[in-house]
Amino acid sequence: MTAVLDAYYAALKAGDVAALRAVVADDVVVTYHGRPGLLPWTGVWRGFEAYRDFLGRVGAALEILEVTPAARIEHGDRVIVLLDGRWRARATGREVAARVVNIFTLRDGRVAGYEVFHDTAALWEALTGTALAPAGGAA
Repeated sequence: MTAVLDAYYAALKAGDVAALRAVVADDVVVTYHGRPGLLPWTGVWRGFEAYRDFLGRVGAALEILEVTPAARIEHGDRVIVLLDGRWRARATGREVAARVVNIFTLRDGRVAGYEVFHDTAALWEALTGTALAPAGGAA
């Protein structure tokens, strides 16, 4: 499992579509958790072409400054990866630092499922240059 994810992250970092196709299933399901519509890529993406669209939307909005694996937990066909990263919003130049959780489901040596849990509020603030109102309407 580790080799598959190492190849996945290397291909992603290089922007190598052919290498990604080799390690991502044709019927991959990507789920980027967060409030629907808050970010241009929250929601569920089905199939490799939708996955490429997802990556394109993220890449158009964010520049990856640094991503460092903090931990990897394997359980059956699932791998949970904790990442510490920094991103810059292309539209505003604002940076976001966050711990992110990626959950992969592997099938036949390929990524069949990819879930992302990120600080979507911080990303939205960086993308728009606007602070979200505090929960409960408190000022």
